[in-house]
Parts: sequence; C-alpha cells; structure tokens
Amino acid sequence: MLRSQNTSGQIVLVSKDIAYAFPFGIAYLAGYLRQKGEDVRVLFRPDNPAHYRDFVRRVVALKPLLVGFGSLYPDLYEVRELVRILCEERRSFPVVIGGQMVSPTPEFAVEITGADYGAIGEGEIIFYELVNALREHRDPSDVKGLAIRDGKLVKLTGPGEFIDDLSKLPPVPYDMFPAEKWLPIGRYYVGMAQPHWRYNDRVISIHGGRGCPYKCNFCYHHSKDRYRSISEMVAEADELLHRYDANMLYFGDDLVLSGPRRAQELTESLAKLKRPIEYSVSCRFDILSRIDDNVLREMKRTGCRTMGLGVESGSQRILDIMHKGTTVDQIVTGLRRLKDVGILPTVSIMVGQLSETVEDVKQSMALMIETVRYDKNIQYAFTITTPFPGTELYYIALQKGILKDHHDFYERFDPKIQMFEVSVNLSNMSDTEVEAVRTKLDMTFRQEKEKAIGRNVLMVESSRRRLARIDRGFRKKVISRLPDARMVMVLPQLYGWLYNRTQILLDKWRLQLLGIPTVRRQ
Repeated sequence: MLRSQNTSGQIVLVSKDIAYAFPFGIAYLAGYLRQKGEDVRVLFRPDNPAHYRDFVRRVVALKPLLVGFGSLYPDLYEVRELVRILCEERRSFPVVIGGQMVSPTPEFAVEITGADYGAIGEGEIIFYELVNALREHRDPSDVKGLAIRDGKLVKLTGPGEFIDDLSKLPPVPYDMFPAEKWLPIGRYYVGMAQPHWRYNDRVISIHGGRGCPYKCNFCYHHSKDRYRSISEMVAEADELLHRYDANMLYFGDDLVLSGPRRAQELTESLAKLKRPIEYSVSCRFDILSRIDDNVLREMKRTGCRTMGLGVESGSQRILDIMHKGTTVDQIVTGLRRLKDVGILPTVSIMVGQLSETVEDVKQSMALMIETVRYDKNIQYAFTITTPFPGTELYYIALQKGILKDHHDFYERFDPKIQMFEVSVNLSNMSDTEVEAVRTKLDMTFRQEKEKAIGRNVLMVESSRRRLARIDRGFRKKVISRLPDARMVMVLPQLYGWLYNRTQILLDKWRLQLLGIPTVRRQ
C-alpha cells in the first residue's frame, strides 16, 4: 500500500475517452469531490496503448494526492497496463480503482491491476473518506468500503456507505467534460444504418436512477433501485437544453420507465418544456404492456423518438431461464405498438444462454424476421452471452466447474472482441455453433433490413459512410499538416462546414425516404 508523498495534491480521475455515452460514474464522483471543496481534475486516457507512457508521464508530473480509475469489467485490462507503467515511472501516489470492474471481485481486481485500493459499491462517499484519510495521514483501514492491498494480501474493510436519497446527489459537472465529445452523439453513428440518431443531434444525457429491481441472470445487481424525482430531472434537462443549445434528451439509466406511472409523469413533465425536443428512454416489455396506448401516443407527441428494450430471446423457455419476466407475446405486441405510434425501437438478442439449443435460436430468428418485416426501422444488436463476475451465470459457471476461478475468466475474456466470441459456454451448443448462430442472426437481420428500407435508402447510407471515410483520411493527411497561419486556418473551418452540411442533407434525405418526421428546432 503506497501512501501519497503530496498530501496537498489534487485528485486526478482518469476516464475512458468519451464516445456514445456521457460518463456518469466518473462525473458524479468528480461532482461529489468538488462539492466537498476538493481540487479535482479529469483526464481521458488514450485509446491507443502506444500513447500510454506519454499519458502516464503527464499524470506523474502533476504529483497528485491519488489517481482514480473506474469503469466496467473490460477496462481492467487497460487499467492494469496503465498501473504497470505508473509503477515504472516511479509514481509517488496511490492508485484507486472502482466501478463494476471492482465490486463483484474486489480482492481479485486489486491484485490483478496492482492498484493500492479498490472502492466497493458506489464510490462517492467511500472515495471522499479515503481522500480525507490520506490528507490527514490517517490509517485508511478505518474507511469502510475498501479493498486494501498490503503486499500480496488484500483485506476488506466492510460495507461502505452509499447515497440512499438521489436528490442529495451533487450536480453533474458537465463543464469538466469536453462538450465536443459528449454533445454531438449522432455523429458517432454515421457508419450505422439506423435512423435513431441524426447527424446534427446535440444530445443531453440525463441521469434518473440507480439499480434495477429485476433479477436477470446475465446482469450484475449492484444495489437496490432508487430514482430521482421527475421534476428534478426535467428542471435539470430544461436548463441544460438551453445552455448547450441541444435538441435531444437521452435518459440513459438501466431502467428509465420503471412503471406506467413514471412513464406518464415523465411525459407530462416533458410536455411543459417550451423548447421542442426529442428524447430516448429505456423500458421493459412487461412494463410496456401496462402502459396505455394514450400515454404512448402522448410520448410520441412530446418527442419520444427512441425506446431501448431487451428482447434477449424469442424462446419462452430461455426467457424463463434468464428470469426475464416477459413473454414472447408481450415482445411481439409491444414492438407492433411502438411501430403504430411511431416510436423507434432499439433492441437486443443474446445467444448462448444457459442450456440454449439451436432450436431456441431458431425461435429468436423467427421473432426477429417477423418484427423487422413489420417495422423496417427497428434496430437489433446480437451478442453472445457472457457470464460476467457478479452475475448469476458467473456463479453457475463456477459451480459447474466450467470456470476454475476469477483468473480463469480473466484469461478467457477478450476485451477487444467482448461479446462477439464465446468466453464461457453455458449453452447446449458448441462454441462454434454459438458463434455461427450469432453471425447468422446478424447477417439475416441485415438482409431483411436492406429489403425493407429499399435501394434508395441503401444508396444514401452508403454515401454517408463513404463521405465519413474520406473525411477521416483528408483530416489526417491534409488538414493536420496545414501550418498555423491565420489565413490558412480558415480552410479547415470552411471544409468542416461543407462536410457537416453535406452529412446533414444526406441525413434529412434518408429520413424522408424512410417516412420519419423530425421535430423542428427553434
């Protein structure tokens, strides 16, 4: 366990580079520490490992009190490498890790990464108490909620505190995260043939809850479910929409519409916004079945563009095994209802579930084909079931002897391919069969989608992707090499404007061909 040599130093939090989603985990931690008067700095680690050492040297030069890393399980691999380089560069401060990559297996996470501390559970209070202990030269063993490395041993300090009332969460420090990274989310989707995101979208991510009351066997259940009030969320959204001149809200919780009443309350509150917006929510099919058609129509009227749901399987047997709590009929009916009111669904199917057979996958295939033919704008994702630490499936794999221990899973899992190849097989299919049926689902979906949307839309999509490829090459080979002279720098601005306008026009053309209306901004 390393003690900090600069107890008056700032706190450095290291985040993955932003793409697709706003990093609420790091953001809330930064906001909580800043609210407590701490000097906090957020840095973004490079995607390319070749740049890790330069990044680490920047961190070491700051002489911080400590450095914190936190995210999902796949990030263990990158964090381990960064900690290794930090040690080579003779760091004089401790490293703290947290998030889902730590909480299910804290001793292992601290051991494998070489970190000094692991925060177990929700990190705001735990992390701040650790900071106080380090600043005051106190023994961190008195801080609850930690895994502390002492040589080759790792000891746990017992359950830590968490924020039970989410109204007491600090304001999210959006200003600490570069808006050009998290605001124009639609631009990340240029290469994907789906109308759920628009090139010109300026998206505000709003957090509304923690935890989930359901018990799916493939999910890590980290805490009891808690929710922010709708009035508080919408007031925050209203302010941010104006501050960032945004046109869309993304409610990115595990489960936004936790029940019909919350769906109606959210819809009524969003209807009062003076600024015309669109928004995206998540739901479950059993909850959707209890939301009235009038509420769905009102959601569409108030700007609900997208709803994310988990199909997971077209086999009722598999749905029951995973404790999904939904029926195939609810799935098919729910997707038809969304199509009829004009809300765009984005859904997922996994293969390789516990005891799943090729026959079960055929039922998923049939459901997918039926729903795509009814709604050409539905978007599917297909993954292979991965029993991550903390899930019911993980403990089943250990009990069955399929996994020997935490190290075994760590060695099997490949973060680069993540859930598109088999890591641990709990199905009644071979590894080859599991990967083959996932590929067949994906290919069949693409074929059905192409037939449904038609040749003209495919031509527009192809043009958007080709233009994006040309843009990347042109920026790398030409724009990046231009001198810094003022007159010359006008050229990148003019080029950027022309590129963006072309993508926006192609996007509008695509939506017209698909028959999707857009909300006009003020």
